[in-house]
Amino acid sequence: MIATVNNTGFCKGNILVPNVENMTAWSVIACDQFTSQPKYWHDVAAFVKTQPSTFNMIVPEINLDSEDLDQHIAAVNRAMRTYLRRHLFDEVNDYIYTRRVLSNGKVRHGLIGVVDLEQYEFHPGSRTTVRATEGVMQNRIEPRLMIREIAPMEVSHTMLLVDDRRNEVFSFLEEELDQMQSLYSFDLMKDSGKISGYLVTENQSERIDAALTALATEKEMQEKYGITDKGIFVYAVGDGNNSLATAKLHYDHLKRTLSPQKLQNHPARYTLAEIVNLNDDSFDFEPINRVLFGVDTANFLNQLERVHQISFTPMEGQQYFDCIIGEQTQRIWIADPSSYVVTGTVQNFIDRYIRDFSGKVDYVHGETIVRQLAAQADNVGILFPSIPKQSLFETILADGILPRKTFSMGQAGDKRFYLEGRKIKP
Repeated sequence: MIATVNNTGFCKGNILVPNVENMTAWSVIACDQFTSQPKYWHDVAAFVKTQPSTFNMIVPEINLDSEDLDQHIAAVNRAMRTYLRRHLFDEVNDYIYTRRVLSNGKVRHGLIGVVDLEQYEFHPGSRTTVRATEGVMQNRIEPRLMIREIAPMEVSHTMLLVDDRRNEVFSFLEEELDQMQSLYSFDLMKDSGKISGYLVTENQSERIDAALTALATEKEMQEKYGITDKGIFVYAVGDGNNSLATAKLHYDHLKRTLSPQKLQNHPARYTLAEIVNLNDDSFDFEPINRVLFGVDTANFLNQLERVHQISFTPMEGQQYFDCIIGEQTQRIWIADPSSYVVTGTVQNFIDRYIRDFSGKVDYVHGETIVRQLAAQADNVGILFPSIPKQSLFETILADGILPRKTFSMGQAGDKRFYLEGRKIKP
């Protein structure tokens, strides 16, 4: 077989696989989860204790507003350097095939590799092969950038989606599992399922490259979306929009200081990610809901009615959401939306309300926790309807980008856990 050169924006790379005694303690969930549930992170800390863990290599977003953020960041970089010095990793140079058993028992199939940041942009209207799906949050990027600029390595929770309708990237991998080298297999903490990883063979790697390259053509764009004038779009960021944007900004900073020759193969030109087939039946998109804290709830509703034409009775074809105050839930329709999706319309109003009055907003997965928080005084919970995942690529091509924190790939506990790493310094 003739080797296929993969220039799609995602390819194999040098990946650090942990070699530690307790892999369950090593692997922790994405830093942007459970931001209104401090007990989750306290439980993680109690479970990890002094064991080697990616918990020591991240700053959970729940801590981003802490007064000792600088100390958190310094501790992260000390842990990374310590783990590298103690040789806690084995390095492989190919794709890693993953099988994640989710909390519902379904299996999500993934492929670990690296994103070429030259082929990624997070601005609306990008024509790159790798594109953001949601607006980035500057207050989430700044501390991550502070970590990355001095960090010797990275860990990642970024997941990219490919619209592989014939499942040509993953189907043969599952059939040939016995040909691969097993790298890890263990239970994830806090009842979050199980993860197994396998190093693909050289032959499988070439077939992966050929399958990905076949997705990156104008013919594919025409057949799937009927669009050929907006560039070749292969990978949509499913999780980790802020993390990938951080890696891009760090690389852009380097481009101003290094020669083109040094940049050509600089490790920071690439960033670790996992790709998953959009059509994998193991997951659906879940809405990311909102909870407002410390607001005058009556004024919140009054201002919403003043700013928008709203109705508490059904309006066919109009955007709607559920508003929860205390134990009461009201479905609200909006006749004059300010965005093409209800998440954007409501977020625009929330931003305006907090600016003009007061309060704080958090982005929450799952209905149960929203209702628990909304039951507390001076809080408002907002539940959104789901977005069909099949429309994601067409929406990005048509509209450029979704509002920030619009959708989630499954429930919070099914998010990608930090596990593998990469060196990002020469």
